[in-house]
Amino acid sequence: MTDLTDLFFTRIMLYICWLALALPGCSPAPPEAGISLVMAGGSGPEEAFAREQLQEFHRLHPNIRVAYQASPSSASDRHTLYVTWLSSHSPDIDILNLDVIWVPEFAAAGWLLPLDAAADELPLNDFIPVALYAFPWFADVGLLYYRKDLYTAAGAAPPRTFADLLQVRGLKKQFSLPYGFLFQGQTYEGLVCVALEFMWSNGGGIFDQAGRLILDQSPNREALNTLVNLIYRDAVSPLAVATFQEEDCRHAFAQGYALLMRNWPYAFPLLNQPASRVHGKFGVLPLVHGPDGKPASCFGGGCLGVNAFSRHPGAALKLARFLLSRNNLKRRAQVLGMLPPIRS
Repeated sequence: MTDLTDLFFTRIMLYICWLALALPGCSPAPPEAGISLVMAGGSGPEEAFAREQLQEFHRLHPNIRVAYQASPSSASDRHTLYVTWLSSHSPDIDILNLDVIWVPEFAAAGWLLPLDAAADELPLNDFIPVALYAFPWFADVGLLYYRKDLYTAAGAAPPRTFADLLQVRGLKKQFSLPYGFLFQGQTYEGLVCVALEFMWSNGGGIFDQAGRLILDQSPNREALNTLVNLIYRDAVSPLAVATFQEEDCRHAFAQGYALLMRNWPYAFPLLNQPASRVHGKFGVLPLVHGPDGKPASCFGGGCLGVNAFSRHPGAALKLARFLLSRNNLKRRAQVLGMLPPIRS
């Protein structure tokens, strides 16, 4: 009997062990699996700073790891890449740094996660108003950078009008500089911004208050002729400017090759780094304007959007809330010159 009892007991124990292995509900719960996210954003200094922030996020949320996917610095090239990803309904990118003008396009296509559910978890009433398919991350505005030291040495005031730009040719020669005024002249989104700023600053525009097209008007023609003549007639801007994007302008200005540059606020802290040859030698002003106009600039910026096809939308929203904290917005402004989009 003892042998039979032992055999019976052994079989019962084996059966219980088998049930424990076969039925998840009868076994101890495994530890929470880690979540992997991918964030897409800019390259260069923006990438380096983002990686630092993501390390801090992982320290606070050990079960979430975030890989950073650097994308082209050109807005047009980045837009093409994003469209390729999202139009294929790829879940591989979870959260994206979006140009503010892409949000309506991507939302209408169904590529962005509606963020209404997150409205109660962020102080959205403090943000500059936008449609809730992306969170405002930073604000941008076109600025005129000028060599304060050289204008002071020449006893001249920095330019405020289109006509003042014509003086740059003489100053460029006086200080033996290869470039006078640099702007984004390559055929992409950057040139559209520059052209619009020149037209608006001369009292022109694309549409009137009633929504009628007014592109072929004298203020616009005068503004665009001024822009073209800076290169081909007045020798204020170099021929090479027709190939320049933001970073081309910034690198040339940082090397001390130009008197003036049109660029965004991100250039400010980079130009003030010790390695920059214009460290402490430049100033910033509103953009120049026409005789009957006033300074006008493109107002843009970046947003954080969540891929509608993400496998982990909850974790992506958690990352967005971290990046949008007041402390992180302030640090981003200090390090990258990207201005917080919150009123306070």
